[in-house]
Amino acid sequence: MKVVVMGAGVIGSTTAYMLTKAGLDVIVIDRRDRPGMETSFANGGLMNPSDSSPWNSPGTMKNLGNMLFDANSPLKIQPSAVSSMIGWGLKFFANSTARMHKANMIANIRLARLSLETLRAIRAEEGLTYDQTVRGTMRMFPPQGRMSEFLQMCREMEEWGVVFEKLDKAQILEKEPCVAPVIDRYAGAVLFPDDESGDAHKFTNEIARVAQAYGAKFLMDTEVLDIKRGSTTKISHIHTTKGEIQADVFVLSLGSYSPKFSSRLGIHLPIIPVKGYSITVPLNGWQGGPTRPIMDDGLHAMITPMGDRLRLGGRAEFAGYDNAVDIKEGLRVLDDGFRMLPELKDHVNADSVLNWSGLRPMTPGGPPVIGPTRYSNLFLNTGHGPLGWTMACGSARITTDYITEGQLTIEAVEPEDYAL
Repeated sequence: MKVVVMGAGVIGSTTAYMLTKAGLDVIVIDRRDRPGMETSFANGGLMNPSDSSPWNSPGTMKNLGNMLFDANSPLKIQPSAVSSMIGWGLKFFANSTARMHKANMIANIRLARLSLETLRAIRAEEGLTYDQTVRGTMRMFPPQGRMSEFLQMCREMEEWGVVFEKLDKAQILEKEPCVAPVIDRYAGAVLFPDDESGDAHKFTNEIARVAQAYGAKFLMDTEVLDIKRGSTTKISHIHTTKGEIQADVFVLSLGSYSPKFSSRLGIHLPIIPVKGYSITVPLNGWQGGPTRPIMDDGLHAMITPMGDRLRLGGRAEFAGYDNAVDIKEGLRVLDDGFRMLPELKDHVNADSVLNWSGLRPMTPGGPPVIGPTRYSNLFLNTGHGPLGWTMACGSARITTDYITEGQLTIEAVEPEDYAL
């Protein structure tokens, strides 16, 4: 069976690996010159089932209003993006009830835990290295923050397998002495020992390399222009900048761009792009940073160790498909990092800092869209939002299951009902 996977980000490349391992003839199409060059290139680097709570928690309307009128808010909405957000936004708020939020959170946890379990098995089998850290993640809270509320959510997540530990100041310093200069900014922290992290771009290229070793073909510098129907129930081929490509099965994994193609087929995916920012700082031999990802819940900021670098992030923006790097937003990310880790300022060379932005494909409820469509040979694996790498391996397993078995044979989350 010949399968075409559209997209060579972390989702598409991992899916290609799983399909090839299952014995299928796989071709991956991507417009960039190598895998993982867009949203997977410089994301936060977290693989954290602990972050499975969707953004639209109960009370979102009030909190969102406060953020939009705060000049230093970690979340912004550009006026040019408002018109395209209206329908999506109504669904977003419809999913902010306590019942819907909990259901979506559980779905995310199930998929994230399946994914982490799958990743560990792949890593052991294939010997993958990607600057990974397996020491968990730590979220720190200011004295007037939401730690009590967050701990209650952790107890709910614990029912679904998310392990956590409450830490006081002394325990924070025991785990991460690097925050000693600013420890008075925090009342406590929550440690998630099962979380992992690493460089998603390196992982994507590693998994693509292994997939190719097993026989997958990656057609880079090849842009998908259109998906063509052979009938009302079947896709015949895709049209690309290098000609037509036929296959038995097609997988759409183009992230934020998936709706642009699916809508032409009558499949209206409720996915919009959310711009994320990151800064990558070379350490130049300095070893005074954190040993695991640390997050400041008050600043909505994070620092992730990646070998000889630190990845800083935390800001998001609804800006449509504008993917231009905003230097000012990057500087704000860097400044948040300095507030969390003051010593970092003495080790930053401004000329060597990587300022980056990428588009996260967000659904209104939180869980991604995975599985079959009204077309018998078109499958979706898209809409993972900020949890793309966290969910990549599990999503690839589910997609492979649907294609090879015609159904799920593993315990996993069912895709959201978006009338596909």
